[in-house]
Formats: sequence, C-alpha cells, structure tokens
Amino acid sequence: MISFTAEQINEILLTTADENPCSDTGFFSKPFRAVYHQQNLIVKTFLPITNKKAINFILQNHQEYVNELRSIGIQLPDTFISTIPQGNKQQLIIIQQAFRDEELIRDIMTTAPLPEILHLCEMLFADTLKFFYGKNPKTDIGFHPTLRNYAVHQGQLFYFDTFPPMLMNQKQMNRLIITMSPYGKWLKMFISQRAINRVSNEYFFINKMFSGIVGSCCRLRPELAAEILAYSKTYVAKAVIMPETDKNDILALLNKPPNLSKLWTTIRKLSGNVGKPNVEV
Repeated sequence: MISFTAEQINEILLTTADENPCSDTGFFSKPFRAVYHQQNLIVKTFLPITNKKAINFILQNHQEYVNELRSIGIQLPDTFISTIPQGNKQQLIIIQQAFRDEELIRDIMTTAPLPEILHLCEMLFADTLKFFYGKNPKTDIGFHPTLRNYAVHQGQLFYFDTFPPMLMNQKQMNRLIITMSPYGKWLKMFISQRAINRVSNEYFFINKMFSGIVGSCCRLRPELAAEILAYSKTYVAKAVIMPETDKNDILALLNKPPNLSKLWTTIRKLSGNVGKPNVEV
C-alpha cells in the first residue's frame, strides 16, 4: 500500500502546481497526474473545510469503505488519503497509483469498435452485480459503477473513485455531498436533500446503477445506442444471480437509451461543469 508523509505530500503537490487537470468531468475534484520517485500517481484535492468532525469521519469512512469494497471483490488501485492545512481549514487529498489514459474505460469507449464496447459493458455489469449481490445486506453502502470511475489494466477491471466514500446510508450520503460540494452553499439554498436522491439513487439502487452505465455508453456513442441497448437488455434478462423483480425494474428503464437526471444536468450547468460529451439520445 502506498503511504506518504506530510513533507512528501507537499513535494508531490509541487509537481502538479503548473499542470492542467487530467480530467474535467469530476464534480468534487479535478485530478492531476504526478510522477514522484518514478511512481505514476493521480492526485485529487477537495474543498477545504473547517469542520474537524466531518474531516475525521471522512478519513475513517474512506479507509473502511476501501476495505469493504475489496472484501466484496471489487479491485481498486493503491489509494492513500490524508489532509493538508489550508489556513484555518483542512483539505482532504487522495493519492492513487495512476492508470494510463488508454486504460480508462471512458476514453476507450469514445473510439472502440462495437464488440469491444459490448465486452466492456459486460465487465461493468458483472462488477455491478458482484457489488450489489455480494455486499452484506445489513451494511449501508453505496457504489457508483459509471464509466469514468473505471480502468482496464492488464485485462482486469479496476474501480478507482473512492470519494465520496459511501459506507453510509443514502441520507448521510446526501449530507456529505452538500458538505463537500464546491457549490454546497447554493445547493443548500435551492435543492433539498430529498431532491438529491435523484442523483444518489444511482449509488444505492441496482436499476439506477444499470441505467446509468447504459445511458453513459449510449450518450458517448449515440450511433451505436440501439446495439448497446439491445445487448444490455439481453444481459439483464439472462443474469442468473438477479431476482426477477430487479430484472423487471431495470428493463423498465431500458425501453429507450437512458438520459441523465434533469437535476444532475442542471447542477452541472450551473457549476460550469457539463462534462463531455453530454448529449440527449
């Protein structure tokens, strides 16, 4: 497992100071690449906050969340979390072993031929089933199996988005989203926690997880949307581990290529973070 001292963290941050983010689709953070002592790393910094209780909760929950995902069988890269002082606030920082751009599923999907896209869909679907039906039913835990959170390294699937950590129930998750959002002040003013369920449902419900994956694939490759949708429906119908009620819930959302939540697209537009591409199919 990777680990860094405060001095090493400062050295790593200095290597990213003049670089552009390697992704502009993140909501909580814009990750940077860094090379430190021949280690290729991804560095993510988050909104500095003064709430020490919240910081300590996140630090503990993050490690427990990573451990829980691994116990279920979800593969993650080596991941380190800590804090750095920012005046009278503390800023969370996550450092991970990096994947190459050509290993990122979202990047692969933009140009891959149909057979490769369908194979990647199968891998994502399988990981989603592994999580949802492998987790302890008594444990409150969320998961976000969307394209931009995955990479394929040496033929194996890796999930790398560990923030916000989701070893909690949906109500707690919604509060954490507001607390750690760069736009939390106006989120509190204009959007209720119940409304945020329309976003966080995708972290806790199998039908929303599946429709999120399928929708992302269709929006990235609208010319292949019909084939992606047909394959996805067949996969769900044949999934042995999945109860019929879950199958029916998912298939009801796949009558057409799923679109993004209007709430989510509104939040992204207001924050100037629309992602790419973000098209209606």
